[in-house]
Order: sequence, then C-alpha cells, then structure tokens
Amino acid sequence: MRLDDEPHELELIARAFQTISRETSYQGLARALLEQALSHSKAERGGVLLAAGRELLDAADGRSSGEKAELFVSTPPGAEFQMPSDLSERVLGQRETILRQTGGGFSAMVDPLAPPAREITQLLVPLVHQERTIGVLYLESSPECATFTPKCVWVMSMFASQAAVSFESVRLFEALHETNTWMIRGQEIGQMGSYRWNTRTLLSRGSREVYRILDLDQVNPVPFQTFRDRVHPDDLPGLERALEQALSTRSPFGHEYRVVHRNGTIRHVLAVGQFDVGPTGDLELEGIITDVTAQKAAEQALADTRAELGRAASLASLGEIAGSIIHEINQPLTGILLSAEACLQWLGQDPARLGEAIKSADRIIKQGCRADNVITALKSLVRHTQLKLAPVDINEAIEEVLLLSKREMELGGVTLRTDLDRAAPKVEADRVQLQQVILNLARNAIEAMADIRVRARVLTASSAAASDHVSVKIADTGVGIDTATRDRIFDAMCTTKKDGLGLGLSICRKIIAVHGGRLWVEENTMPGTTFTFMLPIRQRVQMSVRN
Repeated sequence: MRLDDEPHELELIARAFQTISRETSYQGLARALLEQALSHSKAERGGVLLAAGRELLDAADGRSSGEKAELFVSTPPGAEFQMPSDLSERVLGQRETILRQTGGGFSAMVDPLAPPAREITQLLVPLVHQERTIGVLYLESSPECATFTPKCVWVMSMFASQAAVSFESVRLFEALHETNTWMIRGQEIGQMGSYRWNTRTLLSRGSREVYRILDLDQVNPVPFQTFRDRVHPDDLPGLERALEQALSTRSPFGHEYRVVHRNGTIRHVLAVGQFDVGPTGDLELEGIITDVTAQKAAEQALADTRAELGRAASLASLGEIAGSIIHEINQPLTGILLSAEACLQWLGQDPARLGEAIKSADRIIKQGCRADNVITALKSLVRHTQLKLAPVDINEAIEEVLLLSKREMELGGVTLRTDLDRAAPKVEADRVQLQQVILNLARNAIEAMADIRVRARVLTASSAAASDHVSVKIADTGVGIDTATRDRIFDAMCTTKKDGLGLGLSICRKIIAVHGGRLWVEENTMPGTTFTFMLPIRQRVQMSVRN
C-alpha cells in the first residue's frame, strides 16, 4: 500500500516501532502498543488483550480526545473489557483481522458512567507470533469519523506484528530472568558458585555466590593475583601444584583449601572443574566452588565425639586393669615391706659388712613405697563414682554411635540394618557409659565379620520397648561364638580376638548391671552372634559404679 506522504509516514511508523520494542514488560508493552494505535488511528477507544490459548491475562484500555491518548489499565480485564462473543473465535482461533460497523451495545469497552453509542465501528487485529495468537488489538470509533481507512488498517496490522514479536521477546526475557533467579537462589542455598578461569590471560569470571564465598568485589573479570591474595598462605603452594598438574594433563581439577576474608574469617572451600575451550578460543577451566566450612565443622564435631567415647572406653579399660593390679600385687607388696624391715633388724645386730646389706634393704623399702604410691594413684580410678543419670532417647544414642562407626563399616564392607522402635520411651541412664557399651558391641560385630567371604556382612541394630524396660540387640553375620567360649565370654581376660585383652565385654556387663539391667549373648539359629541388653525405664535408686 502506498502512503500519501511516504517519508513522513514511514518515520512516524519507525518511531512507533521503536517505542513499542523498547518496553520490557507485558504491561508496559500493552500500554505502548495501545498508545501508538490510538495516536495513529485517531480511534476514540481501544484495548489490548493478552491471551494464553483462550484465557485472557491482561488488558489495557484507552480513550483519545483527538489530541493525545489518555491510557487506562483495568484489572481484571473482564470487569472493563469484554470481547464480543461472536468475534472471539474468528479473531483468536482463525486469526482474522475484522473491521465492522455494529450497534453500540456490542462494544467491548464497558463504561458504566457513559451510555453506549447507537452505532460504532470496530477494528480487531490479532497479535500472531509463529502461527500462535498471543493477543488482540481492539479499536472502536463512531462511524462518522471514518477512522479505519485501508491505510490505517494496514498500519495497525504492522503495529500488531511488531508487538507480537516484542511480546514473545518479553516472555523469553522473563523466562530467562526467572531461570537466572532460580540459579542464583539455588547457589545461595547450596553455598556454591560457578566460575571460569582463562589459562592464558589469568582472568576469571564468577557468579555472585563465588564472590561472596571468596569475599571478592563483584567486578568481572578478576585478576588471578586478587584470587591468590584470598587463599590461606599455608594452602597456596598445594593449590598451585594441583592447578599445574591438572593443566599439564588436561585432567579434571579438584582441590580443597582455605580462604581468608578481609575481616580475618577463615572459610574452607572445595573447588572442582574441567578444561574446555572458551568463546575466545583460549583454554579455560570451568567449575564450581563450594563453601564446605559447615561440613568441616560437623566432621570435627564428629571426630571430637568419637575421641570422647574412645577416651571413656580407655579409662574404663584402665580402671579394670587397675583393679586387677591392685588385687594381684597388693598383698605381695605388703610382704616385701615386712620382709625388708625384718632384714634390717637381723642384719643390724652384728654381721660383717652391714653397710652393704643396709643399702640393699633401703632400696627394697624405697621400691616398695614407690609401688604403694602407684597403687594409691590407681585406686582413684576405681573408687565409687556417682552415675550421671538423665533421660536418654535410646534410639538417638544408638544412631549417634552407628554414625561414629560408619567409616569402620565402610572399610569393612559391612551393611547396616536398623529396626528401631520409635515409640520406645526414654530411659534413665548415663548417656556416655551407655554409648560406650553400644560402641563396644558394634566394633566387636564389625571385627567378627572381617574374615567372612561366603556371605554378606550385615550389622543389625534394633530396639524394642516393653511395659517397664527397653531392650537393644546388636547382631552380626560373623563367625559366631562356640559353646565353650559363650559360657565365659563376659569373664575378665576372656577374649576371642588374637590381640584382645578380654576386658571390653566384662566392662560392658558391669556398666549395664549398675544401671539395673542385664547383658547377655543369644544363641543364633543363623550364622553370627547377637548381644542383647535390657535397661529399666526408671531407676529405683541413685546407683554408683564400683569396680
């Protein structure tokens, strides 16, 4: 179609296109489209509908006084804008551009304050993108205005086509923005960020979370020296060696190190990545940096708890040994002291070379006194010690010990199975001593399955509650215990291990006994061994431990 004043008209259309395409939101784009359409067509009223299939999402409504359009947006669109039912299918479904003259009662613009005109001219132009209708441009005017000429309809169609492309661009932009927001949020939750490092320029780029983890200013790209300044001095040589090795072999990179923030805070991070060719053709390392400080703290807490239980077990074993030493050598030492004193008396009467004899006797006395002091110190380990009774969740105690033994089970190829009675009530017990028993039984079970090759190595921990007590079972699929050994397995110095002292089970039974419970070994019908102990839910009296 030929325009009357072609250069001027084309310039106006070009400016309109720029105005429409400048918008980056649905509402802003609808406003711009409607404003340009009303301005160029001199229509009295109009609206823009955006659709997903047949569902109306948004509407913009405007009215022109002949000079400048005044824009009005209604939400929801159904309250102010009603698509004529006889035109909806033709415009939305068949994508027709419709120009018609009809009665004012068929107007799509509902204005309760103004009576409808007797006759109106309507123009409906579908907004089509890739064979899909995404909206409608609606304009109306009085018939006497003769607004919608063929040239006007052609220009409105061009506006609609440009708007359809812009609407799709906005949709893609918002989808990209949403995806980017999800990615940023995911990195914040996971405390990990992505990076790319150019091996030629030594410049790197990273996500926002990387800058937070490393305490760097958010300026791209980052010089390698700026990054090096954040690495802990003790960890820098190892990190550079790992980078050099990965770069020389083009192999995947992975290294854990510490970074020091500007306020002195130290964070543990894990960096992983792989090499590929970047957009500039340079070799780049692309990967992820994760803040593992919390994980490190949890691992340290776990190691501390394990060490605490180990110390408790060592002290208990030392107490058992001390008791045995006292029982075995206390009386012989007393005899040594008496004999030494008698020797001094006899030798002091009239023998030759009495000085040498007296010196020997003095040494006997000194050694005897020294042994007596050692025994006195050891007695402090086996004196009466008050139990620290408190409500203990037996299932939590079991799970904590099994967590401590996880690494041992992994190294031993042991599969863990649990069958814990979650309805079991808490028991009154000394938590540390109770966990010492569970830990000892679990370690015995793991060691008992070390030489098993013909069947699965399975450690089963279970709990069950009765009316007045709770029972715990630790079972394995190991070599089992023969009948002769079973009868004395809880005796001190009785052991089935090559390097065992035979004190662990003896101590375990004593701990359970002072809690008012009982520990025994069951006869398995299947291969392996099952140890069971029972504890009362309530302690009748405040008990004490005596070796």
